[in-house]
Amino acid sequence: MINTELENMKMLTASSKKKKKKGKKKKKGKKKKKKGLKLPGFKMIKDMLPPDILKDLIQNDIVKKLPPQNLTDFIGEFNYIHSMLDDIKECLYDPSMALIRQLVTEYIIFPLGSEMVRSRILEDIRSFLFYGPAGTGKTLIVRACATETNSLIFDISPANIDGKYADVKKAEEKMIASVMVTAKEYQPSIIYIDEMEKIMPAKKKGKKGKKGKKSKKNDPSNPSRIKKVLGKWRTKFMNETTRITIIGCTSMPEEGSKKEFKKFFDKTIYFPFPDYTTRRLMWKNFIEKHNGRLRSDFPLSTLAHISEGYSAGTILRTCKKVLTEYRVKN
Repeated sequence: MINTELENMKMLTASSKKKKKKGKKKKKGKKKKKKGLKLPGFKMIKDMLPPDILKDLIQNDIVKKLPPQNLTDFIGEFNYIHSMLDDIKECLYDPSMALIRQLVTEYIIFPLGSEMVRSRILEDIRSFLFYGPAGTGKTLIVRACATETNSLIFDISPANIDGKYADVKKAEEKMIASVMVTAKEYQPSIIYIDEMEKIMPAKKKGKKGKKGKKSKKNDPSNPSRIKKVLGKWRTKFMNETTRITIIGCTSMPEEGSKKEFKKFFDKTIYFPFPDYTTRRLMWKNFIEKHNGRLRSDFPLSTLAHISEGYSAGTILRTCKKVLTEYRVKN
């Protein structure tokens, strides 16, 4: 009797194990379904082909062909004296123009131009913030990066996206999704954002009793509407294999949120006013560029001294206004 009872117990345990195994197999079959990207706006463009998305972006003037520019057009030399005097514990001196060229070459041009370099760089740097006074060459460097690497430019600056995709619900999601998917398809790509302080504005403390008008997040005229969507795509879509670089520019960083700048951008580069040696070079090059003839006794040093605080753009505009055709001929 005892033997028969033991045999019955073994049969029951074996049948229960088989049922459990069958149940597990059914669960595995449910997980085999393929899912697309869970990112905002992707569902709106998942059925579109990349050439069609690119055509749509070109029609909305988001994909642009900027004037060609060489990196050597960013004039300036190393400031060896400042590099020797720099002390990490104290306030550092402004970077020289040649140092900025070096940083841009190492961190932007090489990784964008070569898949091998991109994969071998230990630091995963995907976004840059160029900040400094107006006319110091921030946009020139963006154009130079695009020319040197033959990259596609996507301009999502506040002035450029104002009122675009207004007829579509969640317009900012569709726009950013279109930009990111197309940028990966036709990489290398540069996503350019000017006036970054409008995308990530600092919180202003209002006076008591006065309430300012708050712009709605989904308002097509509100530049900060793309902030959250862009942040999600940057963190979840861009990686060490995608040759996409986001470059933000601002001439008024004090009006932007420092906390959000640090969170979004991997590296920042400061564009200062040119130093004495750089100003001397600029006066010489710009005068000769506009067909001006320099004598051996021309006071370039004096011009460089009195133009302290001038940006490269200011010096260039001065040469254009002064060196007219009439003056050059006579």
